[in-house]
Amino acid sequence: MKTILIDYKFFKLNKSICSGLISGLNKLSNHSFKLFSKNEIPSNLSEIFNCEDITISAAEVDLKADYIISAEQVNEIDSKNIFVNEKGKIKTFADAAYKLVYHNRTAKVKRTTNETDIELEIFLDGSGESNISTGIGFFDHMLEQISKHANLDLTIKVKGDLHVDEHHTVEDVGICLGEAILKALGDKKGIQRYGFLLPMDDAIAECAIDLGGRTYLNFNCKFKREKVGEFPTELVEEFFRGVAVSMKANVYLKAKGKNEHHKIEGMFKAFAKALNEALRIDSRNNNSIPSTKGML
Repeated sequence: MKTILIDYKFFKLNKSICSGLISGLNKLSNHSFKLFSKNEIPSNLSEIFNCEDITISAAEVDLKADYIISAEQVNEIDSKNIFVNEKGKIKTFADAAYKLVYHNRTAKVKRTTNETDIELEIFLDGSGESNISTGIGFFDHMLEQISKHANLDLTIKVKGDLHVDEHHTVEDVGICLGEAILKALGDKKGIQRYGFLLPMDDAIAECAIDLGGRTYLNFNCKFKREKVGEFPTELVEEFFRGVAVSMKANVYLKAKGKNEHHKIEGMFKAFAKALNEALRIDSRNNNSIPSTKGML
C-alpha cells in the first residue's frame, strides 16, 4: 500500500489549491493509498472526513512516505513530491490526486529492425504536448494531431530506411503507437472503452473505437492522388492497421471529400477524438473493468 503525506496547508481551505480536497481524498482512499498528516486535522474537517469515511493518520516523525502532496517544493530523498501551485500544471488538490491515481498510464516502446529504429514514449493523461521526428514531414504533422486532440503527451524518434520508401517507417510507427497505448492502459480499469464525426472544410471523417481486445480495422476511404506532398496516401490505411492490431482494438474509420489532405487530416483528428473518449476515466463505473466478462 502506497503512503502519502499531505501538507497541512490544504486543510485550511483558504486558497484555490485546496479545490477538490474531499473528492481528491476520496479518490486516493478508494485506490488504496494510506493518508498521513504531521498536523492535527481541524475539527470541522475531521467531522466531514468521518462522514466520508476518509482516514488520515498522524504521521510519525521518521515517516518516509512514498509521495508528498505539498503547497511548496520540498526535497525528500525517499519521497516523490507532488507540488501544487495555481500557476503550475497541477493547480489544485484534485489535480494532484488525479495524477497520483493515474500517473502510471505511461509507456515507453523501443522497436529495432533492419528497416527502422523507433523510440516512442506516451502519457495518456497529458496535455497534448508532442516531440515527433519520423523523417516524413506530413506524417509528423498527422501524429501531432493525434497527440493534440487525444490529449496525449507523445514523443517519437525514428530512423527509418527512407532511402527505400516510407512504408516501413509509417507501418512500424503505427505498431509502436498501438503497443504503447495498450501497455499504458494496463488492466483498463475505469476507462470508458468506446469512443466521432469530424468535418474539415469539404471533407468529413468518422471514427469509432472499441478498446475491448478485439483486433479489427474497418477502413473506408478512397484516394484519387497517389501522394500528399511526399506521403503516399496508401500508407494511411497501413498506419491505422498497425495501430489497431498492436493496440488490440476495433477501429472503424471512414472519410469522404474532395481534398486528399483534408480527408487524411480529418481521419487522424477523428481517430484522436474517439481515442480521447475511449481512454477517459469514467467516474460512474467505480474503477471497474467495462465488460461483463470481467476482463478486456
